[in-house]
Amino acid sequence: MTGPRAALVGAGAIAPFHIDALRAVGFEVRHLAASRGSQRARNLADSKGIPQVWDNAEELIVNGDWDCLVLASTTESLLELLLLASQVGRPCLVEKPVTFRASDLAPLLTQDANIRVAYNRRFYASTSEARRFAQQGICSLRLELPDSVGNTSDELLGLRAVRENSVHGLDLLAYVVGRYEVEAVQRIEDGSRRSRQALIRAENGHQGVVMLNWNCPANFSLVLDQSPKRLELRPFEMATTFEGMEILEPTAEIPVRRYVPRRTGEVSAFPQADGLKPGFLGQAQSLWNRVTRGSWDQATATLDDARFALEVVDALIGL
Repeated sequence: MTGPRAALVGAGAIAPFHIDALRAVGFEVRHLAASRGSQRARNLADSKGIPQVWDNAEELIVNGDWDCLVLASTTESLLELLLLASQVGRPCLVEKPVTFRASDLAPLLTQDANIRVAYNRRFYASTSEARRFAQQGICSLRLELPDSVGNTSDELLGLRAVRENSVHGLDLLAYVVGRYEVEAVQRIEDGSRRSRQALIRAENGHQGVVMLNWNCPANFSLVLDQSPKRLELRPFEMATTFEGMEILEPTAEIPVRRYVPRRTGEVSAFPQADGLKPGFLGQAQSLWNRVTRGSWDQATATLDDARFALEVVDALIGL
């Protein structure tokens, strides 16, 4: 007996991870579509054993015999495809950020029952640990998003990575500490060196700084301080906790006293025992629950969550 039928639009680098996760929770991945005449789609279907390849994604969405749909095509194409899928009225998981502009999502917000956004980092074990930490008391925080951006006057071309990648961290922050407000933004515009530093305050009292230190040799990270404890997501897949300081007396090799944070624990999102990309099994399971039980897992990002992350981007980059 086969499971519910899944369809996928998109044949890029992320598509195989969706296929593997869908199958892992029990879906039969029956349909695949990408751009018209895509050889990559046919190669992917052959390698993954997907029986039907469609040359027209719109036709698949309207006429395909699917029970759920995953949209994982380019950001430019996602909104139009999602609008079409919303009219079909079946469960749909769409890749982030869905679109480049928060206002584009307004017509879709009433379709919340059928649509969720694939912010897979919400399903990391490290993220769950950070969320538990934040719920223990008010934290001061620092979110660092060192995306690689271009040096161009075209906002979309130059800062595309901020809208497509930094939104991961901005949504992650909202999931961990709650919705927040950007209170002030400091801009640095010095030739090829550009960055943003923002003060933010969450609705439940957490506050701190968001640093968009573009093109810097740093890792994406979120640090939560709740004296005398600290939790670091650095990178987002690793949660490390600290409490207090260890004092190391001078030695012949290092003739100064050192104060080292005392590590108390570590939670990792990898390696995954199932071999899947971290977070993908959780969001696929949420889609399965919607198809078979009628409800999404609460961790799964809504369209309003996606809208919020894009609004924060606008506030940070000055639109």
